[in-house]
Amino acid sequence: MNTRRRSLLAAALTIALTLPGAPAFADRNHGGGSTDNGGLSAEQAASVVSRAYGGRVVSVKQEGNTYKVRVLLEGGRVKTVQVDSRGHISDSN
Repeated sequence: MNTRRRSLLAAALTIALTLPGAPAFADRNHGGGSTDNGGLSAEQAASVVSRAYGGRVVSVKQEGNTYKVRVLLEGGRVKTVQVDSRGHISDSN
């Protein structure tokens, strides 16, 4: 993920987390709620992980119907988690 894209994702996450009750993200590829993995966009997957772990999301990769999200935690540890199309998290490491 390039620096500009990472900065845009961080800005979107900041806005979404500071506006409770507002829709978290619009899907940039489809202009609405429909996504390739059955309902969850990459931005929404990143938001779910950021809220659950409190770290900084460093990458999001779609693999089939799930996203692999890498999050930088306090102390410099990077954790990889999977997020399914319903927003459920499962730890990879």
